[in-house]
Amino acid sequence: MRIGLIAALRRSGEGALRAELPLAGCSVLAWQAALLQSLGVERVLCLTDGATAGGEVLQLQHTLETGGTAFHALKGFAAIPALVRAEDDLVILADGLVPDPAVVRAVLGGEEGASLLRAVATIPADHPLAAAQPEDFERIDAARHWAGVLAMRGAPVQQLADMPADADAIGLLLRLGLQAGTPTCDLSARELVPESWLLADSAAAVARHESGLIARAAPPADWRAPAAALASLCVRAMVPRGLREGGLIAGAAALVLMLAAVLVAAFGPPAGALGIAGLGAFAAQVSINFTAISARLRREMQEGRGPALLGAAIDGLAALTLWFALAPWPEWNPLAVVGPLVIGLARLVARAPSGGLAKASSDRAAMLLLLAAAALAGILPSVLACLALGLLAALLLRSAKE
Repeated sequence: MRIGLIAALRRSGEGALRAELPLAGCSVLAWQAALLQSLGVERVLCLTDGATAGGEVLQLQHTLETGGTAFHALKGFAAIPALVRAEDDLVILADGLVPDPAVVRAVLGGEEGASLLRAVATIPADHPLAAAQPEDFERIDAARHWAGVLAMRGAPVQQLADMPADADAIGLLLRLGLQAGTPTCDLSARELVPESWLLADSAAAVARHESGLIARAAPPADWRAPAAALASLCVRAMVPRGLREGGLIAGAAALVLMLAAVLVAAFGPPAGALGIAGLGAFAAQVSINFTAISARLRREMQEGRGPALLGAAIDGLAALTLWFALAPWPEWNPLAVVGPLVIGLARLVARAPSGGLAKASSDRAAMLLLLAAAALAGILPSVLACLALGLLAALLLRSAKE
């Protein structure tokens, strides 16, 4: 079994628990647990002082146990020898450390069922982290310090039963692992830069790291799709406060607005309906961007089917809105099919791997707001016909090139 050990004991310069400091919508403790899960850990042990066994610790316990990972909050290390068997692998992260998952996986492996490599990650004695935080990045010999990450056999853990109860459990396990012959892995200065190896020793350090994470994870603003670019800027401004619920709220708002647009188009002015639909499509883009940035922050390779399903629903309701904008209920006008036809052609053009036209065609909010202006000017049928012709020409030209 693979077991992970983390701690919620040390405090930041402001007096708050390092493990509970918020980082991009989650606590430092939750980031550590997510990294351990990505390494295939089946049980997580968390050292607390008893008074801290609440709040984030309880929330993390609920999250992990819901996902099938066992969790134990421990006051002291007396119970650790009973929970770790000799044949187990133990992965340890320093208190308040959020390391770069890519570097950790390169050192320890363990990804997607691969075997876990036992190693003690080390940094040179002259590394800025070792110089600034020697009590966290402990010296292990004359030339090296611990980098805050290690994986070791479970057998040496049994020796904790003979140690004083007030000793530093993680420091003891580091020494026991080294004494048991766990190999070291030296990390270069390039691998341990402040942007990738965070020790949450202050709120300011966490805020700087958070800004870098968000900047790297946020979808780029491409102004060839103006509404989508504006949605990207809005998401950057709202993260991390809205990271947990922002996508869900924006998605729900998008569907409500699109349904309202269909009703207004059927019984009211088409310009108002298309304006509401444009706002709904913009809210959907905000939701999709929230999902994308959340997946990138969690280092997930896929964003799931949610964004694709939401995009399809928005396009379906947009097509229905355009139909009723051309033929309000209960009128019947076969030429109203031009509205859904434009949406379908736009989806086909947007499937191109690159290109400004493909990017612009995917910006449903900008398209609907443009059509709302056309409806207000009384030229909606003509604009839709020209748009359908232009999108069809783009598809034919692309097919000819291919």
